[in-house]
Amino acid sequence: MRKLEILWRAVTFFAVVFLFPIGAFANDALYEKAKEEGKVLLYSSLSTGDTRELQKIFHKKYPGVELEIYRTGGPKILQKIMAEHRTGNDIVDVVMTKGDVIQILLKEKLLAPFNSPERNAFDEQFKHPQGYWTDVYPTVHAIAYNTAMVPASDIPRGYKDLLKPGWKRKLGLNTNNFMFLYAMMDLYGKEGGMDYLKTLASQDPQVRTGGTLTATLVGAGEFPLAVSINANNIENVKQKGGPVDWARVEEPLYADLHPVGVMAHAPHPNAAQLFVQFAISKEGQTIIRDLGRIPARSDVEPKIAVDRSKLRIIDPEEGTKTKYWQGLLDKLFVKAK
Repeated sequence: MRKLEILWRAVTFFAVVFLFPIGAFANDALYEKAKEEGKVLLYSSLSTGDTRELQKIFHKKYPGVELEIYRTGGPKILQKIMAEHRTGNDIVDVVMTKGDVIQILLKEKLLAPFNSPERNAFDEQFKHPQGYWTDVYPTVHAIAYNTAMVPASDIPRGYKDLLKPGWKRKLGLNTNNFMFLYAMMDLYGKEGGMDYLKTLASQDPQVRTGGTLTATLVGAGEFPLAVSINANNIENVKQKGGPVDWARVEEPLYADLHPVGVMAHAPHPNAAQLFVQFAISKEGQTIIRDLGRIPARSDVEPKIAVDRSKLRIIDPEEGTKTKYWQGLLDKLFVKAK
């Protein structure tokens, strides 16, 4: 009888250790602590529809933890967080927005490290080495074109193809993606990049504000090509039947990060960690993919055809220089008109 008891314990131990991941138990413990806190407040710049979908799935997966979401653009998120912190009213638990905002929060010591084991599935360029943030999705800067107006032979293979005389006054340019200017300077050097941008400005592109709007106008035939649009904006218009696609240039594709991070003064730190774990898990990243974005996690294949390992990530520190890059874009492409 004693031998049978010992054997049963051994079998039970084997099942626990080898058949059930240790991470699952850790996640269960985190969930229990999160339920005691009751809720988590997320500040996010993800679209309203996408945040609602995440919220719905999170509530179904983790009943008892209310996910509250404040959604707005990255700059407004930063302003709100800083104002709340200055008045000692730190109410946000977790933030998911553009990399430049995350970088400022990190410099202000407003983020807490959370080195989740889920981060092992992310390449180094998509996570902070000390665990302060993990990317949820990168947005790729792309050139959109109207598939009915641009023959295959004229699809740009490089950024300098936009400088061809035939595209003069036939280009669109999205003023929201001002980091396109940094990308060109990174690619061609500061002097060569500035020469490129000045020549592009001499092409007299039609400026518009908003990636989805600009991609929609390409599909409507207002202009056959447009630059500085996120690939996911183009894909969304394409899925709705618009005759648009984006050029797979032979030069590097540049991308911005959109990380998630736990706030240092989070009132609900365990619930904050639970949400981060959810957002960067294989399940969470699959949801991000199905929402039409490029997941940052290596073992979740994107629907958008792009090799993430070859993306050139725009330094979030450069993204904090909003005034300079926006001012340069206005000077070259807006005020010049």
